Amino acid sequence: MRNLFSRPGFSRWALALGLTGALAACQNAGSSLGFDLTRSAAINVLLYLDRDGSRTPTNLDTSFAKARVALLAHGTNDTVKIQTSSGIGVARFDAVPVGQYRIAVVQSSIGDSITVAAIDTNEVTLAARDTAVNVIVRLSYPELTIRQARALPLGKRAFIRGVVLAGVQSFRDTTSHIADSSGQIRLTRVALRGGLTGNNPGDSVSVLGVASSRAGQPTLDQSLLTRIGSRPAPIAFSLNTASAATASGGTLDAALVQVIGVNISDTVAVSPDFQVTASDGSGPVKIILDANLGFPRTLFRPGHSINVKGVLVPDGLGGWNLKPRDFSDVVFNN
Repeated sequence: MRNLFSRPGFSRWALALGLTGALAACQNAGSSLGFDLTRSAAINVLLYLDRDGSRTPTNLDTSFAKARVALLAHGTNDTVKIQTSSGIGVARFDAVPVGQYRIAVVQSSIGDSITVAAIDTNEVTLAARDTAVNVIVRLSYPELTIRQARALPLGKRAFIRGVVLAGVQSFRDTTSHIADSSGQIRLTRVALRGGLTGNNPGDSVSVLGVASSRAGQPTLDQSLLTRIGSRPAPIAFSLNTASAATASGGTLDAALVQVIGVNISDTVAVSPDFQVTASDGSGPVKIILDANLGFPRTLFRPGHSINVKGVLVPDGLGGWNLKPRDFSDVVFNN
C-alpha cells in the first residue's frame, strides 16, 4: 500500500494541522492525535475543507471535524462501520477485518452547502500485512462555471475559477472582474489571499464567494481570491458605443470591452469619480473614471477623440457604464 501521508502537498497540510511531529514519532501518536498508527488492520480517513480552491492540501485549508464517515462493504451499500471525524479531521477505523471496502461521507453531516469533491482512495483493500491505510477526503463548496454561478440563488456559496479582467486595486469599491469560457462576473468586497496586495489582468485565480446582486446584475460577494498562476493579459471585445451602453443586451455584463474613435460630448464630476459621455455615432456611452486612478480630468474635453478599454458595470437603471482600469486603457487620438 502506498503511504498517502507522504504524497506531494500533504506535508504542508499536516504541518498546518500540527500532525508532522506525531507522524514522525509513533510513540506520541496516540496521545496527541487520538489514534495509534502502529496498530494493524486500521483505516485512517483524513477530511479537510479546501478553502482556497487549489484542489490540493495547502496551509490555507482546514481540517473538518464531526463529519460522519461510513465504511461500506465492497460492491454494496452495506455499512460495516461509521466513525465521526475528530477535531483534527481524522475518522479512525480500528480492528477492520481483512477485505475490500469503500469510503463514503454522510452528506447530512457536512451540511447542504459543502460537497465531497474528491476521495483520494475510494476503494480500499486491507491486507493482513498492512499497519494502516490512509485516505484523504477533500471537501469543498460547489465548484461552478461562471455561467452557473450567475444563476445561483442568493446567499449560496460556491467556488469559481477564471482569469482576472480587472484587478481589485483598479476601483475604489473593492471590486474585481473575472471570466472563464462560459462568461464573466463581477466580484464585490474582494479580499486577496496568500499575502497579495493586488491582482492583475491575466492572473488565473480561484474565488470563493456568496451569490449576490448589485445594480441589478449577479455578483459574487465577500469574494476570497487566490492566485493560481499568470496568463497573458485578456483581449477586449470591440463594440460600438450603443452596444457598450447596453452590454449587448446584458450578455456582456462585467466583460472587458473597447470602443474605438469615440468623440467626447460632455463631462461632469460625479463625486468622487468623473463621468465622460462619448459616442462613435451609434449612441452615447458613459465612461466612468474611477477616483482611485487619478486621471487628469482636464484632458477630457468635448470634441476630443479617444479609444477606451475597460469593464462594463451596470448603472442600476438598465444601462451600463464603461470603466477603464488604468491610464493605458485610454488613448487620445487628438
